[in-house]
Amino acid sequence: MGALPFRIELPAGLATTIGTLPHLNPFDASRFVLDLLPRLPSAPTMPVFVDTAGEIDDDTATLHALGTFLDGLRGRVEPILLSLTGPVTIQLRLLADGVEADLASAISKNAVQARGQKLLDLAASRLPGAPVLLVLEEPALNNSMHPTFPLASDQIEKLVTEVVEPMSQDAMVGVQVNGRADWALLMRTGIGVLGAPVGAQLGSVVNELAAFLDMGGFVAWGAVPVDEPLGSSPERLWKRLSALWAELASLGLDPLLLRERSIITPAAGLGTFGIAQAERVLQLTAELSERVFNQVVGARLSIGA
Repeated sequence: MGALPFRIELPAGLATTIGTLPHLNPFDASRFVLDLLPRLPSAPTMPVFVDTAGEIDDDTATLHALGTFLDGLRGRVEPILLSLTGPVTIQLRLLADGVEADLASAISKNAVQARGQKLLDLAASRLPGAPVLLVLEEPALNNSMHPTFPLASDQIEKLVTEVVEPMSQDAMVGVQVNGRADWALLMRTGIGVLGAPVGAQLGSVVNELAAFLDMGGFVAWGAVPVDEPLGSSPERLWKRLSALWAELASLGLDPLLLRERSIITPAAGLGTFGIAQAERVLQLTAELSERVFNQVVGARLSIGA
């Protein structure tokens, strides 16, 4: 039996962002995140581009941006978040380019493992004391339960598991989907973080979700939308998140555990946003995070924990 997957203990409701940022200058992007989300800072996502022969684009500019981000955190021993393109999204690109299915699966798995290990090695060399959350971005898994989806469920589960398993010895690995997906399948792949939007209908997998949380998993709730007006207050977003948690609690989930095992994020990356828009999204993310944390502290005090 192999070692247990890497797990991290985090304060309830930490705020972070997963995905792209609207900055051309890596230094500015790093300072932007550190100023707004200092408790769980995240680097801009690492896209993985691979051709039909399996050659990976070295993407030195993005690696330089990651190095700049890590250099700004020298001496940090608290967790950080890194993200990169997930294997299913890459495989579907290769299939669209005419690559045979088994070869596309092998290329995508090898590419993500290689790039993910490069990220982990770079983080370990610059921040040896900081635990890493490594999130695979899988926008292509949106609506993956539909009968016309190009990959079968067992193919998806096998591919994601084979990518997650080796990296989960050095980082807590997660998967983010910005729409609906087969959540039960993803929670079987060994991940420690499930990234899902508030409207993801996780109530349909309440038993699997309860077991996932009990085993130390976190849900990164995409609680701040990126496709609708935000308003000047977090109140509407807080009511939406609270209503979802009340629904899940009515189905049997522990309401305190739901909050303790939560991470708060925007619903998707912010690369197409202007700087001011992105700043507002992250400010709302931080405000929701503070509400979750205060609610958990209040609940613990009320029961004498």
